[in-house]
Amino acid sequence: MSQPGLSQAMPRPVGRYDRLVRPDGLVHRSIYVDPDIFNEEMIKIFGGIWVFLCHESEIPNPFDFKTVNVGRRPTIVTRGADGAVVAVLNRCSHRASPVCLAERGNAKRFSCPYHGWTFENTGELVDVSFPDGYGSSFDLKSRNLGRFPRVESYRGLVFGSLNPEVMPLEDWLAPARVMLDWALDREQIGSGGVRVVAGTRFYLRANWKQQNDNNTDGYHSKFVHASTAAMNRRRYGSGKWMSHISDTTQMLSMYLGNGHKAQDQRPEVSSPWLQARPVPGREAAEEAIRSKVDEQTAETLLNMTGRAGINLVIYPNLFIRGNGNFAVYEPVSVDRTYVRNYTTLLDDAPEEMNALRLRFDEDIPNLVSRDDNAIMERVQGALTAIPEMEWLDLSRGMVRQTLHNDGSITSNKTDDTANRGGYFFWKELMSRDVKLTVV
Repeated sequence: MSQPGLSQAMPRPVGRYDRLVRPDGLVHRSIYVDPDIFNEEMIKIFGGIWVFLCHESEIPNPFDFKTVNVGRRPTIVTRGADGAVVAVLNRCSHRASPVCLAERGNAKRFSCPYHGWTFENTGELVDVSFPDGYGSSFDLKSRNLGRFPRVESYRGLVFGSLNPEVMPLEDWLAPARVMLDWALDREQIGSGGVRVVAGTRFYLRANWKQQNDNNTDGYHSKFVHASTAAMNRRRYGSGKWMSHISDTTQMLSMYLGNGHKAQDQRPEVSSPWLQARPVPGREAAEEAIRSKVDEQTAETLLNMTGRAGINLVIYPNLFIRGNGNFAVYEPVSVDRTYVRNYTTLLDDAPEEMNALRLRFDEDIPNLVSRDDNAIMERVQGALTAIPEMEWLDLSRGMVRQTLHNDGSITSNKTDDTANRGGYFFWKELMSRDVKLTVV
């Protein structure tokens, strides 16, 4: 099927990537291990489409900034004097040194540590050291920092693109907006707003697409997380771990369009609070919350902790677990990825509810993700070392998936439907030409 957001006047000729992602669900190993393919991804995907940058609350004031990587491009996301969010490449226009070495802060100007060239925080060159050496015709305005031509926000989520022709952000997000809005609406953000705090971060010795895929793979849970599931049963009894592996589950694997995909576990999550694994301080925090608010509000707040019941991937680099928890992927090399986890705290909520959010958000990245990381790194090693076995099989569920009128595709949670749809979209992105620029 054609992919939403990449309409074409006529079918394109069969190209290289059609041979690497086949209609029968087989995917070639080279897309995980070939440095040339990785470098092209940095242009056509991490340059040519919308990439998540940060949450607006991370840079709440004029001149606040945060440094991130867009693909492998060091980038400064900041607010100008007027409060508008801009993104500039963290690379001096003189001799290419980064101009900002801090992860976050507040600065009206950035001064290059190499030769002292100074820029406004929004990228304009305002001063060079020892200017007489350049003469009177030296043009400061032609030597600004590279600025992203497109930066837009959706409900506090900031995205950027180096492709000036990229579709409007709301159109890009459209296939995923029902689930995304559900996750944001349940936050019930009050007048106090939100704070985003950094959590666990780690380097994964595997291709970025493995991290992207693992979060919408429902087939592995019974096997990769067997020890965690056994510990849960022994310590806490039944009801604290969902039936992740079953052909009769009501949970779904979903390909939404534009690369966005999800696992929908909500049909079997009656109460995130009651079904969550215990964490330190749970009972005391619950007691404190119930003493401060009425019963209905207490139930609402408690159910805004734990797992919300979704694994939503906003392509290519944002993973939303719900209940304030999200992660961002930064590709480093063909076999290395940097993963950052974050928690959203609600300033209008009792402090014990926010403490519970932090404890629960430490749980998955610190315990369960270790299982995932170990298997992904083993997979990467085998893909690299064994070229004679060329294909990976993502065909599970093709015989029973459902195509809906909105273009989404759903199937059993254990199926490859979400990831297979993502690779069909990847193939379309990699098969097109894109022109990137800065302003």
